[in-house]
Amino acid sequence: MSAGPLVVVTQPYVPAYRVPLFESVREKLSRQGIRFLVAAGHPVGAQAARGDRESPAWRIDIRSKGVHLGGRTVEWRALPSDLQPDVLVSELEALNNLAWMRSFGRRKLVLWGHGRPYVNDAGALSDRIEWTLARRADAVMTYADGGRDYLVENGKLDPDSVVAIGNSTDSASLRAAYKAVDAAEMEHLLRRWPRAPRALFVGGLDAAKRIDFLIDAAIAARQMDPRFTLIVVGMGEMQDALSRAGDAIEHIPAARGVELARLGHVVQAIWMPGRIGLVAVDALALGLPIFSTSYRYHAPEAEFLRAGERITLPDDPPAFAERALSLMAEELVGNRILRSDIPTIDSVSQNFADVVIKVLDR
Repeated sequence: MSAGPLVVVTQPYVPAYRVPLFESVREKLSRQGIRFLVAAGHPVGAQAARGDRESPAWRIDIRSKGVHLGGRTVEWRALPSDLQPDVLVSELEALNNLAWMRSFGRRKLVLWGHGRPYVNDAGALSDRIEWTLARRADAVMTYADGGRDYLVENGKLDPDSVVAIGNSTDSASLRAAYKAVDAAEMEHLLRRWPRAPRALFVGGLDAAKRIDFLIDAAIAARQMDPRFTLIVVGMGEMQDALSRAGDAIEHIPAARGVELARLGHVVQAIWMPGRIGLVAVDALALGLPIFSTSYRYHAPEAEFLRAGERITLPDDPPAFAERALSLMAEELVGNRILRSDIPTIDSVSQNFADVVIKVLDR
């Protein structure tokens, strides 16, 4: 019996938060007799500093090298020569050499990405190149509706070829762990974390998250209320800077699942003065508001938040801290709302698998 069709997804590297999604996609495709692999590189720079690289059994190495082109260095990647996927799912990026080469062949190509320049000002030329590549693909998947709409309205892509599949951490498990905390465990948590103004940050500790602003705001809040603490979960190239906040910040390098759910019970808000990304899904799972600023370059997942779930505070650390403390005092005595219609690994992986299966069936 011949092996089933092979789907290969390319990624810069496989971070820990991506493993549940890929495991779920793999399982769903396997039920249809479809094989699944992720061809990934190794994190460098700010990504490497996050310390979250995983190497599951379904990951294979992708070869890459830097190529100098027009005054900039472009990553040139190549799949192993003996790997011939029936469908390649690759990043929707203007200079993705693998996608461009694949687009001139007969095998299927699915592009996956933001769909619009959320996190930077890419420029009109970059947009036009990306749109040209996207039109050559068999399908395009975006994380949010805004990216899909941008491709259809501005890039003039066929609406039937672009699907907003969503994006998620393991929100269902996080929500279940949060709800599973009973009175006895809550009593234990409160011995460790007595009721007090307390906020949470979850994410990579790098420049896009505005870590210096975060530290300054935590210091200001501590001066205003000596009971205040900001719990920072994550690692990154700026983590050493946290020490200047003293007791205003407690650093936890990693917390997922049960550990993160427990923290959700002892804080009143998530502070995110810089880029909002998948932390939006964690916030929805825990029923926590995100306190943000007028920062422009949020990732697509910020679109998942409704009014009241993301609150814009002054773009000044002391003013941010003052307003945040006022709002958190209200939450200390309020009832938390847990929305049921939040992104999940199951919903996103099903959308992903549906796109791949549809492309294979053509």
